[in-house]
Amino acid sequence: MSDTHLEIERTYDLPEGGSLPDLIGAGGILRTDHQEPFELDATYWDTERYDLVAARVTVRRRTGGPDAGWHIKRAASDTVRHEQHFPLTDDADTVPDEVLAVLFTERRGRGLRPVVRITTTRTVTRLLDEDGDQIAELADDQVAAQRLDDDAPETPRTWREVEVETVEGVDQQVAHELFAALDGRFAAVGAGPAAVSSKLARGLAGAPAPRLRSADKPEKGTAARALVKRLRKLRSTLLDQEALLRSGGQADLRETAAVALGIAAVIGSYRPAFPPTDDVDRAAEAAEGLAAVTARAALAEYLVDGLPRASSPAQDALVDAMTRERILAATRERRAVAVRDVVAFLHGEPFLELLDVLDDAVERPEPTSWALRSPKKVAQDVSAVEKPRVRELVRDSVGDDDDSSAVLDREATAREATEQAWRAATRARMAMDVLGDDAFPHALWKRIGDAADVLTERVRSLHALDVLRVHSGIAERGGEGTFGYGVLAGDRVRLAEESYDEAVHALNRV
Repeated sequence: MSDTHLEIERTYDLPEGGSLPDLIGAGGILRTDHQEPFELDATYWDTERYDLVAARVTVRRRTGGPDAGWHIKRAASDTVRHEQHFPLTDDADTVPDEVLAVLFTERRGRGLRPVVRITTTRTVTRLLDEDGDQIAELADDQVAAQRLDDDAPETPRTWREVEVETVEGVDQQVAHELFAALDGRFAAVGAGPAAVSSKLARGLAGAPAPRLRSADKPEKGTAARALVKRLRKLRSTLLDQEALLRSGGQADLRETAAVALGIAAVIGSYRPAFPPTDDVDRAAEAAEGLAAVTARAALAEYLVDGLPRASSPAQDALVDAMTRERILAATRERRAVAVRDVVAFLHGEPFLELLDVLDDAVERPEPTSWALRSPKKVAQDVSAVEKPRVRELVRDSVGDDDDSSAVLDREATAREATEQAWRAATRARMAMDVLGDDAFPHALWKRIGDAADVLTERVRSLHALDVLRVHSGIAERGGEGTFGYGVLAGDRVRLAEESYDEAVHALNRV
């Protein structure tokens, strides 16, 4: 079992031998309660590449003090952290499986090893208000940090710091007002907010950490600069959505699909912008796979919201409550299956390889000469590839049926072809959005966008018809009425036919 709480604190650098400031009267502090010093001994763990510290995550095993155990901290800012506690284990040389599972994405599936041992002599002062209730805790720390890598110096690094942490439940705004009041008191004794707020970061100084090495941003005015900027934003949103999905939270499936398509657009449509390595090729394939599985989840999410009701009030009034409930249950189950497929993909090696490539592209970009050109020149090359690709897939999705195939096979083929065309058109539009219509011809951007919109409606209708056909058959075999299914199916057939005509028109314009 673990527990999680929000930690709001500020760290101050205090000169060796310096005195703590008088805090009475600052931020509602009217009394103090000094405690006896005690010892803390913590070993911090990370991957060989230091993936955790790069993700602003720390994991440690700490003994001593009131909260001995395994701790995971995720930094939301320099002062706000989410801290998760796990019980202390007897084996100091092995990270518990429960901790490893929680850190799966941040460690990129890699194992952990000890990287720093930090020992602390801590003297705590409780900061109290006029009623004797605790406002915050001040920890005066004498710290010694010993790196554990092969190149570590023999002598530990030592320093003194002071942490002020508000009690649990204090509003963040109130906490920052308290810190603002304390800043002046600490400044008066020659102290100030720490330049490095993390003991781990200070203890790791000089470590050979690949993930901590960065490269300069590409030059302004180049396509490479726009690609890196977009990937940074997409990676951040993807990791947020991934954390929700992995934890069983309510992720926005449509946003997840849009992010996955966006990543596929950047890596796929702009493949010559990245190093010509197998890693990037596999990442491009993984991005396409993630886009496909999340797109199906987004479709399933839409069906939950849109399928149980007809497009007009008159038709909707003809659908009985039982039919509506059966359809809602069916679409929710389809969504649950789709979400499980997404989560399974997130646990796979291709997803981790994709994250590695995104890390390198954002933190250590190596743009090719092709990407260091102007956006307009790069856009010409992208248009020459994406335009015929979209045309071909849209043509396949609206082509004539093969009468030699069974009806169900034809329907499945039509859905798959439409899905591929929909993803291709949406991806192409997203690829153009990266550089904007200053680089791409506005007419082409709009036409491909129109094709994406039309195909969105068509693919939704085809999937809706599949659900209705299956469950209408189940109702008929069970002796139930199927009139409501017929009303909804007729509505969807109409929408599918309209979108078919619009797709043909869009094809002729692309």
